[in-house]
Amino acid sequence: MKTVISVSGTPYEQGVQEGKKLREIIEKNVALVRERMERDSLNNDRYRKFVERNLGFMERCHQDLYQEMKGISDGSGISFEDIIYLNIPAYFMSEYFNQECSMLMVRGKATVDGNTYVIKNRDMSMYIEQAVIKREYPNGLKMVEINGAGTVTYPACGMNSYGLGVTNTGFWSVKAPSDVERVDAAHIFLNAHLLLSECKTAKEALEYVKKSPRLNGLNVIIVDTKDAYCVEMTKDDVAVQEDDGSGVLYRANHYVSDKLKHLNPDITQYTSTYKRYERIGELVGERYGKLRFQDLFRIMSDHENGQNCICRHPHDGVPAKTVSTSMFVLEDSEAWATIGNPCENLRFVSLG
Repeated sequence: MKTVISVSGTPYEQGVQEGKKLREIIEKNVALVRERMERDSLNNDRYRKFVERNLGFMERCHQDLYQEMKGISDGSGISFEDIIYLNIPAYFMSEYFNQECSMLMVRGKATVDGNTYVIKNRDMSMYIEQAVIKREYPNGLKMVEINGAGTVTYPACGMNSYGLGVTNTGFWSVKAPSDVERVDAAHIFLNAHLLLSECKTAKEALEYVKKSPRLNGLNVIIVDTKDAYCVEMTKDDVAVQEDDGSGVLYRANHYVSDKLKHLNPDITQYTSTYKRYERIGELVGERYGKLRFQDLFRIMSDHENGQNCICRHPHDGVPAKTVSTSMFVLEDSEAWATIGNPCENLRFVSLG
């Protein structure tokens, strides 16, 4: 199945093209969402009303997203209702810790060539099929995103032709519950697609993030060739870590800042996030100053710490799996991705 596509035109026109080119994969994703809804008894009036209220927010405030979803429905022949349920991921809120993503940004003196690299493992317990989408808008803006096929609301990562890159990892904790009462006026998660379509620089994107209405927290890396930030977000607060000159920013699924770390789940409750964060730091330290393209994929393919490793495989009752590894190189305006685990889908041979 084709998983790398190019689309152009208005949001609706792009949606139609995506729907036609990715129809088979989108159908699989819709089936997964329907299955999750049935499993978690979400196919009821209360859940439907929640989704409808959030759709109303998008229709009022983000017609571009609404029109692209309409286009995906029209292009694929899949009902608009199914596309809505795929794009309004309230099913993610039915249980904690179902996305176990890891992300890393290195640049400057951390790398062998001084370039800016951002890489992310998207780990999910529900295996939404991913796609790489290159976009071109009538105003000349170009973007590339790695996202679930048929979705426009929560891309794994992306960059735009202004040289801005964005990626994120989820945060869930019983100490930081979702603000579900704001569903009429907020995104379920920060939408990186909007950062890429509306911002030109990391500083602009940082201000956008601070003001963006959302029901849940996230960790976000925002970077251009000048500035780089890691933003820890709750539903109503942020803590910002700026690159201190080391050229390294990374996160898993917990907070590191003194301001927000009291909200973290206990390490015994969610060992994986702490082990992955610790391991990324170790591996970056081993190659610091010499980090290359292939080193980053090796880091994201790492299996140290068993079920708490960076490259996720379902086992021992832990369903999380790495569904994509995506990396962009800002200076080259290039995006690279594996669909599925990097250890299985990125082939290489060494004579050493």
